[in-house]
Amino acid sequence: MKRLCRMFSESFIDALVRARRRLPQETWRTTIERLSEADGTGSVDQLIQTLTAISNQDIAWLLGRTFQGNSNLSWSQIAAAMSVVDGLVKEEICPSEIIWSGPPNGLFPVRRIDQVLYDLVNRARERILLVTFAANRIERFCKALQEALFRGVSLTLILEAEQESEGQLSMDALGAFDSIRDSGCKVYYWPLALRERNAAGKPGKLHAKCAVIDFCAIVGSANLTDDAFNRNLELGIRLNQSDYAEQIFLHFQALIDKRVLVEVVRRDTWVGTKG
Repeated sequence: MKRLCRMFSESFIDALVRARRRLPQETWRTTIERLSEADGTGSVDQLIQTLTAISNQDIAWLLGRTFQGNSNLSWSQIAAAMSVVDGLVKEEICPSEIIWSGPPNGLFPVRRIDQVLYDLVNRARERILLVTFAANRIERFCKALQEALFRGVSLTLILEAEQESEGQLSMDALGAFDSIRDSGCKVYYWPLALRERNAAGKPGKLHAKCAVIDFCAIVGSANLTDDAFNRNLELGIRLNQSDYAEQIFLHFQALIDKRVLVEVVRRDTWVGTKG
């Protein structure tokens, strides 16, 4: 590390170390490889544009902030520094992480909700549980789910239905998953007859937004929609503690076992559920 600090500024190395601790090792090493292949020079803005093309916006933002004030370095030099840092920094899992979508704050790197979801789904090995009020225009996300199903990952969807919410949801969430309905996933909904009504006569809504992917959980405000991923200002938290993930998973499993949540049998409609 001392030799590295003689070649690069201490602040630059510290920033790289912080970035490495926030990013998965596979992502970090892929970025090193692509930067080495690109081997260019230029402004930080040009570097961010290149990173966005070869990686994703989340990593581009995080590393772009790291490279501020180091535009004199070639990208192969940056890749070399990243490689050394990768060998020195132990893989660390933070107990929790705040994640966002919407405009960047310009003060510190933030992880995008959709990129965290993609990273976790792409690495899933055992189970995925998704709970959402709304879902729409998520073709890329469905493709990642399809690939997880091909790997043998179990997928459970708990969704709101327009007819069960009596119009409080304008479009069935089920329709967003047309491409994977027949791929072995299980879909559940909350029957209208089991919902309490408010003073105005409106039934309760299935309004939770969360995910359990293997032994990690995400809880937040974002639905599984293109707007939530790319345009809305959303806030969530990634929980890496396996006991929290298990509590969330077991909560919904208990609702299924008690038949508060009912499985959809006919894949083209909410009608015809197990009863």
